[in-house]
Amino acid sequence: MTPPSSKYGPLHALAAGAVLVYIILSRGFAAFWQQFLHGMDIEITDANILPLLCTNTRLFGGLFLILWVSTLFGRARSPSGPSDSPAGRARSPSGPLLTLLSAIPICLIALGLNWASGELFARLTNIDLADQDLVKFITSNALSLRSKSLLFLFLLIEAPILEELLFRGVLFGGLTKIMPIWPAILLSGLVFAVIHVNAATLIPLWFLGSAFAWLYVRTGTLLAPMTVHFTFNAVNLILCMFF
Repeated sequence: MTPPSSKYGPLHALAAGAVLVYIILSRGFAAFWQQFLHGMDIEITDANILPLLCTNTRLFGGLFLILWVSTLFGRARSPSGPSDSPAGRARSPSGPLLTLLSAIPICLIALGLNWASGELFARLTNIDLADQDLVKFITSNALSLRSKSLLFLFLLIEAPILEELLFRGVLFGGLTKIMPIWPAILLSGLVFAVIHVNAATLIPLWFLGSAFAWLYVRTGTLLAPMTVHFTFNAVNLILCMFF
C-alpha cells in the first residue's frame, strides 16, 4: 500500500503525540490509571457537561489548528511518496464503494472486540471495568434531554471530524514519513485508543483507529474514515439508548 500524500511531517506527528500524552497525564499517572480502569472521578450534571465538551473541542481543535497553520510556512514532503499534485492525490475510484462496504464489518468487529476484551479482562483480573465515560453520560438519568442532545452532536459530528483530522490526518500522515505503513497504522491506532483513557475499550478502539487509517490509505481521503467513524458512533448511540 502507498501512503496518502500528506503535508504533515514527522515533527507534526511528534508534536501531536507529545501534546496528547501531556493532556492525559497532566493530572498524574495515578489519576490516569484511576480513570483508565474506573472512569472519571467527577459527577457530570447539566451544569458542567457543556464546559467539558467545550474543553475537548478546544484541546483537539486548537491542536489541529496550530499544526495546520504551521504547514503554511513550509510543506512537508516525502521524497519517496506520491507528489502533492492532484495526480499524486488521486486514489482508487472505488473509494466510496469501499467505504460503504467496510462500514458495517468494521463496526461489528469493533463491537465484538469490545465485548470479548471486557470479558477476558474481567476473568483474568476480577476487575469490573467501567464503561467509557461518554457511554455513562448518555445512559445517565441525571442529564436532561438538552444535555444529551449536545452529547449526540459531539459524538456524531464533532468527534468524527476533529479526531480524523488529528489522528489520521496529522499523526498518521506524519508517521508514514518515517516508518513503514503498517507500523504507522498500528501506532497511530494505539495512540487513538489510549487517548480515550478507558481500559474496556482499549482493544476495540485500537482496532478502529487502525481500520480508519487503513481506509484512509485505500481511499486517499479523510472523508472515508470520517464516514465510518460517524457510523460507529451512531450504532453505539442506538445500542446505548435502546439496549
